[in-house]
Amino acid sequence: MTSNPSVFEVRGMTCGGCAKRIRTAIESDLGEGTEVSVDHKSGRVTINSPRTFTPDDVQAAVERTGYEFAGNAA
Repeated sequence: MTSNPSVFEVRGMTCGGCAKRIRTAIESDLGEGTEVSVDHKSGRVTINSPRTFTPDDVQAAVERTGYEFAGNAA
């Protein structure tokens, strides 16, 4: 597991169901051992994964669920 989680912003989430769809898509793409926390109210997605991944990997998963990937969180 990485010691420093990666945090991204996603736009368009309005409910817990949105968070679940995004979490499932990212966990599926990044594989076993990936931990994803989604706060739909703030639009923040936090990822810990033993696999090396890029923001492009996360963007693909987010956009496949119909939401807008806004990049790294400030």
